[in-house]
Amino acid sequence: MSKPIRVETDLIPSGLYGAADDWTGLTITRQLARPLFVEGPGRTLMPGLLHQAQRLDEKRWDFALRPGARWSDGLPIRALDVARHLTAVARQAGPFAWLVSLIEQIRPLGPDRLRLTTRLPVGNLPALLANPVFGPRHSDPAITSGAYTLADAPPGELRLRATGPGPDVTYVLSSDAQHGQRLFDRRAVDITCPTTFPVPQWARRADYPDLQVDDLDIAVALLPPSGMAAERKRAVAAALDRRELSRRLHGAISPLDSLTGLWDPGRPVPPARAARELFPAAGRTPMRLVFPDFSPNRETAHVLAEQIGDHTGLTLRPEAIDYRAYLTQLPTTHREDFRLVLMASPWPDPVSLLLPFTRRPAAQLPGGPASAFKDLVHHALAADDLDDRLARCAQAEQSLNATGEVCVFGRLRSAARLRVKNYVSPPSGWADLSVCEPPQD
Repeated sequence: MSKPIRVETDLIPSGLYGAADDWTGLTITRQLARPLFVEGPGRTLMPGLLHQAQRLDEKRWDFALRPGARWSDGLPIRALDVARHLTAVARQAGPFAWLVSLIEQIRPLGPDRLRLTTRLPVGNLPALLANPVFGPRHSDPAITSGAYTLADAPPGELRLRATGPGPDVTYVLSSDAQHGQRLFDRRAVDITCPTTFPVPQWARRADYPDLQVDDLDIAVALLPPSGMAAERKRAVAAALDRRELSRRLHGAISPLDSLTGLWDPGRPVPPARAARELFPAAGRTPMRLVFPDFSPNRETAHVLAEQIGDHTGLTLRPEAIDYRAYLTQLPTTHREDFRLVLMASPWPDPVSLLLPFTRRPAAQLPGGPASAFKDLVHHALAADDLDDRLARCAQAEQSLNATGEVCVFGRLRSAARLRVKNYVSPPSGWADLSVCEPPQD
């Protein structure tokens, strides 16, 4: 038996087999629960537990289960198991329940077939179902639908036992990015945690042939204080030199100025513009810039504070907050501070990052109650063609950008050092470790 692959992580999530509420939790859930559809590199979509999809009309889809699909105890997985879990996700108070709100009815047609009816026309429902949160769960947490089951582990580790021919996996908790790299250098781990590579070392990337860098569908954004006037919010967004920020972070973040830019990588970003006249010095007091405490956010926050200070005269003081507080409290706290946030695409589609904005009260939608923003996003959701969806999303985002509420300035990049073969990180970052080959030393 080969030794397990050891993966460095900055977080050992809790409640893995319940509602994962963070990106790291979903990377591990992806190993335990077989996805309904599998996202590959370049946003390719492949069959998972569901191997056929037939669109009957605007709102109805039929799906067939993969032949021979089984739980880790050998019993067959049925359409009813998938339906029960989708219903359970909808009942949970977690951050992904809203995804299931797009689904109006879930009905097994037999042991191996399933019909889903959506509330709105959805042009690419299989892409939405690729999110690992939809992989079916068993009532017994020791039985899984994926390539792994949970095993007992000492504190600071999480162990996964392979249900098939793939290697076992052990997640090893590190205290910070530098610690993770030391673990790799002394061969205590075989994969470092993506995105936590110490930023200064990116400048010497050629010295690290074991480093793999991938673009993620995660936008890095700045949220201005809620009480700031829209004109000033837009001025702050224009004050950022995105290309210079990327250079100073050694490529940990690639420059971006819109959510739809994730799907249009060749789009140019504008140069920085000064706007000191909008921020008079009289009565000016320092403002906080809060950020989740993991790399490369600290480095990013300090560059942002410097650029905003240079171009507007505002004084920002970066302040780290705990990752768990960032996940659970930031939407309702620090409303009058600047906030550094990561906006992860919950499924591989440009509409996925805009759809949550349509769930606001009508008076809070971009443009007000009569706004066409919501209709544009819903038409994008219904479109069959990706280019059509992207064009409609870009139109909708113009309305969102006019509010100044979200200042997108970069795309997060995943950097992992590897001693394993066959490691493929799709844009979501939810890699399948069961296909990896462990090191032979």
